[in-house]
Amino acid sequence: MKITYFFRHPKIGFSIQRVFQTVNKGVSQSQEIEEIFLPEQKSDILSIIKNGLYAKKRQGNINHITGDAHYLLYFLKQNNTIVTVHDIMYYSYLSGFKKKIWKLLYINSLKRAAKVVFISEFAKEQVLNEIKLKPNQYCVIPNPVSTDFQYSQKTFNEDKPVILHINGNLERKNLARTIQALHNIPCHLRIVGKLSERNTALLNQSNIDYSNVFNLSNEEVVKEYENCDIINFPSLFEGFGMPIVEGQAVGRPVLTSNILPMKSVAAEGAVLVDPKSVESIRKGYVKIIANEGFRNSLVEKGLLNVKAFQLNTVTAMYLDQYKNLN
Repeated sequence: MKITYFFRHPKIGFSIQRVFQTVNKGVSQSQEIEEIFLPEQKSDILSIIKNGLYAKKRQGNINHITGDAHYLLYFLKQNNTIVTVHDIMYYSYLSGFKKKIWKLLYINSLKRAAKVVFISEFAKEQVLNEIKLKPNQYCVIPNPVSTDFQYSQKTFNEDKPVILHINGNLERKNLARTIQALHNIPCHLRIVGKLSERNTALLNQSNIDYSNVFNLSNEEVVKEYENCDIINFPSLFEGFGMPIVEGQAVGRPVLTSNILPMKSVAAEGAVLVDPKSVESIRKGYVKIIANEGFRNSLVEKGLLNVKAFQLNTVTAMYLDQYKNLN
């Protein structure tokens, strides 16, 4: 059995690529795999057609669309194609003709899949509120945490903790409110991802000690987790929320949003805050920094929670789906 994985253009983002190259590590131990990256990074009609024809020529025994390019379902064979859906949040921001076209390409196309895999119950409900799928046509399989993220002991810096914020260039990651919440709290804010002019100005106005890096390798990202004291993830919306389980796997206290899917992914292994409230975020940080017993409890609960997202567990779930199509 050979599984052909289709990835979006690598310049669009590395998050989905990182998740599925983790899955592929597990699957490749028992199955032949091939990874195909789409040549066009734009989402105009011509680029979609080019990507579709490119994928059609390269499809295999079993095709797996890893996310973000659901429209490939119009080009690939229906009875042997799986698609993983991460979220459809962008759809809620559209209107008029553009919204209709997006629904046709990214939501209605899912009806053509042999199997639709949702990464969370939240992502599933998003789609099923828009279209009907047969009960045996979909399932939920969580994202796995990479085996690169292992427990790494570190003495918590109570005087000036390092707070790690991933994907600082995305506004939905809520960096602006984090900056406001950390005003006058002694800390070092470590931001991975290019900064917007707005957030750079806000950092300087708030007089927060910070540093910024981007274009990191996977190994360098893991080091960022190991070197920090707290993971910051009060996101406004997500399909899943990988930094939560990555932080738990390394053994760091996590602060995240009290909304789905973040609160279900984190379970009891994180401080849950209102992502739209600066004061709620601030209180969460004060509690983590000031209370050693509470911090240790978060870490312990996080390490227990992350077992549900181990690679061998997720790999087995995907292999079951592939065998049902073979």
